[in-house]
Amino acid sequence: MSPPSQRKVTLMALVVLIWILGSLFGLYWFQQQSMRPFVETSDPASARDPAIVEAGLRELLLRLPESEKHTDHTVTVVHLWNPDCLCNSVSARHTSAIINEWPGSPDVRFVILTPTSTSDESLSEARKVYPNAIVMKALPTDALPLTASPGLGIVSANGDMAYFGAYGFGALCTLSDEALFTNMIKQLLSGKDYGPFLNIAGSGCFCDWPAATQSAP
Repeated sequence: MSPPSQRKVTLMALVVLIWILGSLFGLYWFQQQSMRPFVETSDPASARDPAIVEAGLRELLLRLPESEKHTDHTVTVVHLWNPDCLCNSVSARHTSAIINEWPGSPDVRFVILTPTSTSDESLSEARKVYPNAIVMKALPTDALPLTASPGLGIVSANGDMAYFGAYGFGALCTLSDEALFTNMIKQLLSGKDYGPFLNIAGSGCFCDWPAATQSAP
């Protein structure tokens, strides 16, 4: 069998290159449709108040399963996850890297917070993807002001907010690195203080957080 001609090889390489560039452009275009601030100017002022956000995070932790309320976990990491958000693709690496840093560790607990409208199927999917995390829905009665996803909250052992906001900003959210958050958690684990840092000043690939409905379980 004779080897392919140089012309065919060049043509195939060109087709592959076009396909790759087209895929990258398509991803960029779709993500551009979700470019918005983490907190819009039209969002409630409570979303910009660190004290209210901190109180909301503390209240959220009171809804954890009884088996998790009285453990010796020293740091809680809350990931804001909307299964219908295209922007999850740019935060998934950060989320997995942070969780995989402490797989099954008693020192850090992970909470995946989803909208009230999340289906049981999506909840099951999240539990499979993040088996070491507590997956729970936001409720209409929650005090935590939720405006967008993906996002991250980090709470110290005594319930103080260390961080809340975006993983990063920009079209591809590449301005942040998960090392920023893992180092933050390690600092809290060592007994040092951090924050409160409310990181909401910037635009990136975010989806509106669905409005809570009273019919949510």
